[in-house]
Amino acid sequence: MSNRPEIRLPALISTDRADLCLEFANSRYWRGAAEPTESLHSLDDVFHWVAQANALDPKTVDDLKTRWPRWESDSAIFAAVIALREALYRAFAAVARQASPDASDLALINRALAAAPARAELVKHDGAFRWRVAQLKPEISALLAPILWTAGDMLAEPRRDRVRLCANEKCVWLFLDDSKSGTRRWCAMSACGNRAKAHRHYERKKRASKKGS
Repeated sequence: MSNRPEIRLPALISTDRADLCLEFANSRYWRGAAEPTESLHSLDDVFHWVAQANALDPKTVDDLKTRWPRWESDSAIFAAVIALREALYRAFAAVARQASPDASDLALINRALAAAPARAELVKHDGAFRWRVAQLKPEISALLAPILWTAGDMLAEPRRDRVRLCANEKCVWLFLDDSKSGTRRWCAMSACGNRAKAHRHYERKKRASKKGS
């Protein structure tokens, strides 16, 4: 809406993590379990997640939160955030399966990208390059801007072929496979990988026991 208050800040936005969009999609996890684990339950949780993930600097997050338009329904805004997150998860899960994302999911992502602030200028700050955004509006497209940027970049570049789903069918965590061989199967070998190894060992012992009886 044109009458929303605006935040005029020399906001410096870092997209150091190319997989920030995947991390956001994973804010709901153990998706293959009977009861997936949800970490976002309210709009306040979204603000907290963005700050904790360093998607936006804390000052910018605080300003956005302070100036958020309270005349709008927080529940409706939160529902829109979750709808976007789920579209991102489905789109990248499709890519991981070497399939095409659903057209409706791409359309939702594209609408959010179109509304996101433009990356107008690169500046060096604390030894790293960051995007300067001169103006941020208190709305979803600004709050999730770095997530949207990394999603668009990843879908448009060859690294999308390195997007994977954890092979643990109860986990199905999205991750970027940066291994030299490009054959990583687990979100973490210490977690899902070891569980799979233990399960295979148990199955072998069970089969051997049946043969010996």
